[in-house]
Amino acid sequence: MDMKKGLLLGGLLGGAAAYLAFRTLDAEQQQALRNRVLESAEDAKDRAVDYAYYAADTLADAKDMVSDKMDDYRDSLNDTSAKVSDKLNDLKDDLSQLQEYLNVLPLTKQQLADEGKDDEADDITVDMDDAFSPQNDGDDPVVPPHADHRK
Repeated sequence: MDMKKGLLLGGLLGGAAAYLAFRTLDAEQQQALRNRVLESAEDAKDRAVDYAYYAADTLADAKDMVSDKMDDYRDSLNDTSAKVSDKLNDLKDDLSQLQEYLNVLPLTKQQLADEGKDDEADDITVDMDDAFSPQNDGDDPVVPPHADHRK
């Protein structure tokens, strides 16, 4: 016999035996048995409802806990993002101040070459031979001072 047929046959035979046993009881015993079965069913129903409430409460608590943790993580992430943003803004400000301090402007090659020429024109060079040689252009000759030279 396969499993389904055996289970069905056992259920039918057990049910028939229980019915015959119930019928053999007197009316008081039958009523007591009915009351016990109804009380057991009522208790089972109450327990099932209680367990359903417990499960619902546990699920709600778990949802609240997860929601709180997510809020904490979100707040932490927002704080960290704000700190990073502030640091980046500070860095931008520092860089702009540095740029203003250094007066960094993009210069072309021609401007750089002209700047080099301007620096050369500002320098004063004195050639010793030209400075102390006699000049005949009507000015007083430049004479190097001697120890016994008096004006």
